[in-house]
Amino acid sequence: MRHQDRLLDGTNFQRRKATADTKRKVKGWDEWECTDATFQHDYDRKVTMFVQQGSATLTFGDGEMVDIEAGDTLTIQPGVSASWNIAPPIRNLYCYHDTFTSAENRVAQVNWHGKQA
Repeated sequence: MRHQDRLLDGTNFQRRKATADTKRKVKGWDEWECTDATFQHDYDRKVTMFVQQGSATLTFGDGEMVDIEAGDTLTIQPGVSASWNIAPPIRNLYCYHDTFTSAENRVAQVNWHGKQA
């Protein structure tokens, strides 16, 4: 499957197939697992998740839908509600965007050949 095959932008979301670089970046994110067939959540903050296992179809309050599967990333916009129809179990890594390290602080985190920037 080519990276573009899972590319989908909606009003409430953005879905992508995770690249090797994305998989490297998500390693420190929090984990969420659900073994229920359905789940409802109101998103008050922008969040991105990486699907490690399982699949689901999300239906947003306005009727817009998106399917996700292992290897996908999904970014959900704040201020929306989604109903999850899950093929249990599903396991995701996730991070709220307001917890990302800002770009101006990122340079201080880079280790250049054993030296801090």
